Amino acid sequence: MTIIKIKEMLETLLQYEDSEITHTICSKNNTFSLSYSKELKNFQVKNIETGHIEYFPDVEATSLALYRIISTVEKEITE
Repeated sequence: MTIIKIKEMLETLLQYEDSEITHTICSKNNTFSLSYSKELKNFQVKNIETGHIEYFPDVEATSLALYRIISTVEKEITE
């Protein structure tokens, strides 16, 4: 997935901020969930296995973090 597509996905989450939408990203070792909190005004990326949550204030920071996660997942699939 390109960083442009990731940004489009994040912009869509912002458009529907009154709804609860969660995206799930799976790899061999980890599963992550992505959501937007209108209350906190940030994106949340949660590692489902560890429970660790990272908060990102904007589309740019979130897209870079997701790109790293997705690139790792795609690399695992091709190996």
